[in-house]
Amino acid sequence: MRIARIATVGVRVNHRGDWIFVHVETDEGLTGLGEASHSGNDHLLREHVRELERTLVGLDPTNISHLRTLLRGNRAGRIGGTAWSAIEQACQDLRGQVMGVPLHQVLGGKVRDRVRLYANINRHVEARTPQGFARAAAQAVKEGFTALKLAPFDEVKASERRRSGAAADWRMGVERVAAVRDAVGPAVEIAVDCHSRFSVKEALAVAEALEPLNLFWFEEPVPVRDIAGLAAIAKRIRQPLATAESLFGAEAFEAVMAGGAADVVMPDVKHAGGLQETLVVGEWATVRGIGFAPHNPSGPVATVASGQVAACVPGFTLLEYAWGEVEWRADLLDPPERIEDGCLILNDAPGLGHRLNSDVVSEHRAASLSRTDSSKAQV
Repeated sequence: MRIARIATVGVRVNHRGDWIFVHVETDEGLTGLGEASHSGNDHLLREHVRELERTLVGLDPTNISHLRTLLRGNRAGRIGGTAWSAIEQACQDLRGQVMGVPLHQVLGGKVRDRVRLYANINRHVEARTPQGFARAAAQAVKEGFTALKLAPFDEVKASERRRSGAAADWRMGVERVAAVRDAVGPAVEIAVDCHSRFSVKEALAVAEALEPLNLFWFEEPVPVRDIAGLAAIAKRIRQPLATAESLFGAEAFEAVMAGGAADVVMPDVKHAGGLQETLVVGEWATVRGIGFAPHNPSGPVATVASGQVAACVPGFTLLEYAWGEVEWRADLLDPPERIEDGCLILNDAPGLGHRLNSDVVSEHRAASLSRTDSSKAQV
């Protein structure tokens, strides 16, 4: 079996951007499916996929080791890493189809049937008030989710911002988190994403202000490239520190873990290099006693792909779920995405176990994308 063609499909979601999917088609009529959303520029992403197609046509899509060796050094930053990650997902899907087994069996076998999710309410909330976040959080809990995440620090932008004191720009973010805690009670787990907006000194102050709210984790207060800064924060705060959503390649995550910069690592199957790299990160994290919580503010394809990896990792913690974006989300897949009591229920059909629903794709297909940034990087 050989790769015959690689194609992209865009689905319009909302003001925050589109979902981009990749099909790897073979000369034997099988098609693999992956997701390449949130690269930062959907137009350039599609161009990069076309470039990779010229390299990959004629190769065996099921020889993942050969493809990883060929392409891991041939990428262009986040866009190239996202393109390759989606193609790898699709090739793994093909591998499972050829073997006649689900992806979790391809990846070594599952240790769980249900993958616990946390509802990222951030992409849903347009009324960015404490009350707006609280309403969304309460609704997500009503739907069965027992863990939530929000990114509350909208005001923390300018380099000349107010960094300390009662009028610090981050204070409103703390109020939003407090409103969510009041709305959902003490039993629901709450994670807070800082989107790398702080200095180390600010991060420590913010973490101290959030301590009474009993966070599940405090996510990426400073950029992941600042391993020393993250390590310093991790040593001094009481809540777990989560990071590394944007890294590519298992070795990059190993540097973060070895540097003491994370209590929880968050590889994203769309950016980290695909399923195999994400699995390796999860195995290393398990050995080190570090939490493994895949980053996934994504469409349903990346969610079920991430779920297949999460099912195989003993140290898995939680999988992110982009809650409340569009009502037709589950039906974009055939069979539909299945979530019960805040958990993703795995499909045991061969490969990924899902195809895109062509009728739903046709109804919501994205228009031609401009050459400017069409995805929101902070999710």
